[in-house]
Amino acid sequence: MGNLVVLADALTDAEGLGGRIRDLLVGTVMSVMVVVAVITTWNKSKSVLAAGAALLGAAALWYAVMNAVAFRDSVGETIKPGGGGVPSVNEGRGPAIVRLVDPADGSGPGGEVL
Repeated sequence: MGNLVVLADALTDAEGLGGRIRDLLVGTVMSVMVVVAVITTWNKSKSVLAAGAALLGAAALWYAVMNAVAFRDSVGETIKPGGGGVPSVNEGRGPAIVRLVDPADGSGPGGEVL
């Protein structure tokens, strides 16, 4: 019984460590990347507009990373097989009909899709 408790504690510790690493990456590393992207863009272009665009892009990326779980869950809800009410590509269509046409110059059979 003691071995199971130790294993459960080890799993809990590993889960806590994973959460701390994720918080470190999302909080610290992403903020440093935002600052570096804006500074690099400013240094290369000397443009306030370009630096602002870099800031907006980095903020959008940061938002997507922070809400990745919500995006993952919403994709499963909104995208359904068959288009979620929209008819599928094959619905209402029969097989294609192909008619062979002999070209006038006699070079061989050609194909025409109706």
